[in-house]
Amino acid sequence: MTLQRRLAVAVAALLVTLVVAGGLVLLSQRRYVTRQLDAQVAALVARPQATLSLAERAAAGARGGVLSEVWIGTVAPTGAVTTVLAPASDPGLLPRVAPGEVLRVPVGRSTTAGDAPRVRVATGTLKGGTLLVVAVPTQRADAAMGRLALTLALAGAAVLLVVGAIVVWVRRLGLAPIREMTHAADAITAGERDRRIPDAPEGSEAAHLGDALNAMLDATHDSEDRMRQFVADASHELRTPLTTLRGYAELHAGRVEDPDTADALRRIRAEATRMHRLVEDLLTLTSLDRATLHLGPVDVRRMLDDVASDLQVAQPERRVTVETAPGVRLVADEERLTQAVMALGTNALRHTPVTAAVRLTAYAIGGEVVVEVSDDGPGIPPEELARVWDRFARVSQGRAGGGTGLGLAIVAGIVTAHGGRYAALSPPQGGVTFRLVLPAGSQAEGP
Repeated sequence: MTLQRRLAVAVAALLVTLVVAGGLVLLSQRRYVTRQLDAQVAALVARPQATLSLAERAAAGARGGVLSEVWIGTVAPTGAVTTVLAPASDPGLLPRVAPGEVLRVPVGRSTTAGDAPRVRVATGTLKGGTLLVVAVPTQRADAAMGRLALTLALAGAAVLLVVGAIVVWVRRLGLAPIREMTHAADAITAGERDRRIPDAPEGSEAAHLGDALNAMLDATHDSEDRMRQFVADASHELRTPLTTLRGYAELHAGRVEDPDTADALRRIRAEATRMHRLVEDLLTLTSLDRATLHLGPVDVRRMLDDVASDLQVAQPERRVTVETAPGVRLVADEERLTQAVMALGTNALRHTPVTAAVRLTAYAIGGEVVVEVSDDGPGIPPEELARVWDRFARVSQGRAGGGTGLGLAIVAGIVTAHGGRYAALSPPQGGVTFRLVLPAGSQAEGP
């Protein structure tokens, strides 16, 4: 889970906590107030005759503080309700009580008249079956609960505003820069080597992290440049001695009569040739890393026909076919692209038996051109498909060895320089398809 999602979950949890806590406070306070009203009603109902006498005196002009907001009346067996004492603030109050209904414990009831919508009411028994009814309006308690709920809501809103401001502050200083760093890192991994981490708010941890990453990237870039220059210089310097070595080996190969010496010269010539090919491949990779392309329109069908002809010449007994949709064209460096397709074709010739057919395919889809080189060879193990594009990578089983291990790395470099993608597919039934996906109008920049 990302930090931003964790922060959102934390804020949601805080909101739920505030709502639950506020609800519990309201519930607890309402129960407390209700118990206070019920205690007042129960105390008056416990002594019905005394309460009735006290209410009659209060109604005659001696109203006390205890009875100022209490309704006291009687209900005859016939159902007639008589008000003995009504609250000073609501003289028209009349609770709803059924004839003969005995309520030993105070309960909540609605009213049939008056301003208060509800009351807490209980009844006591008088002489002759008459009931004493005591009721206390809950209007003031309800209003107090409403004010408490409003206060809690305002306090919760204030807390959420503060938390929201903190979240925005943390997100702006921390999460947003980290997300931008992630996008920049993905772009750098995808091949944008000159891209750097954007600036974060000064003084924040993200700013320090961005500066450190940029310094690391600059150092890595400089190290890669030095290594690339070293490889290029070393390869150039190795060309001359290798050419000389091959020349001397070829010159004396036919003059030596001793079989052992002749075999040694043959091996020297073969190894010198392999080293010369390796040096050339390293120079090619160095030039690709510098992204020097010469872009122009490319007729893909004609290019594949030329590659197929060269492959057929190399192995006349091999079956090589070309399948393309009509009019497939793109903007690319034709020499480099031909080199890439030829490398894939040569790879198929080198690593598969001559009985395995090779197919060159091209088609356009969604503003891109797909070029595929397939063979019917033994295939590549699934666990090794991802690394076949690495420099000096070799398949451990299935396909025959040979080569410098740089061919597919060169192909990957050419495709990347064109702003394209590449993949290797090997189904369980055997065979390999190397797929190159290039933009029809190449995104690469010329010299």
